[in-house]
Amino acid sequence: MLVSSRPAPPLASRIEVIWRYDGQESGAHRETVLPNGRLQMMINLASGQGHVCGLQSHHTVVETASIPPMIGIVFRPGGARGLFGAAADDFLNSIVPLDDVWGARAAQLRNRLLEAGTSERQFRILESGLLSASEHAGKGRLELHPAVAHALEKLRRVAHIQSVIDLARESGLSRRRFSQLFSEQVGTTPKLFCRLERFLQIVERTNGGGEIDWADVALVFRSSPYGT
Repeated sequence: MLVSSRPAPPLASRIEVIWRYDGQESGAHRETVLPNGRLQMMINLASGQGHVCGLQSHHTVVETASIPPMIGIVFRPGGARGLFGAAADDFLNSIVPLDDVWGARAAQLRNRLLEAGTSERQFRILESGLLSASEHAGKGRLELHPAVAHALEKLRRVAHIQSVIDLARESGLSRRRFSQLFSEQVGTTPKLFCRLERFLQIVERTNGGGEIDWADVALVFRSSPYGT
């Protein structure tokens, strides 16, 4: 069973969803997991191991023969800024042990989660842990650069690769400096972020039976990390 929760402010601006999966025992098979353009934190409730999962620019294949109970957080773009002691792009296409970035605080959070029992209590513990991490980081390290915040808001409405040049121009920064800030705070370059967002939109529209201009898709992704 999968249950989820959306936190209240101030975490609502940083987190898309907190979820818990109770685990599954099934026949051996493989499942393809598509990139979702989001940085995540996950904790295995069976082993207690936690990880920070950076943005993934390609699909992964997982074995589903025995999926353990898990709890996790999906951050909004830029929402993990300052929480893990490193630039967001340091986690790109990586899965990093939570102990490596939070040290003893990771063990304390893990122990509280394992003792909590119910998903509702675990969600509140995770929220409390993130608020504590936010206080530890300090306000200055949490805030996005105004140029990055503006770009994310604009790309949320229209995620188009051709707008990256315009976004850099609007920021008053050089394209190189804008891309550097965006990568450090969001987790990938503006160009790849746009491709991920467009990819997700296409997947959602396909699943919903909507019409798609495949010629436009081919133009957008001709040099995409998703292949031909």
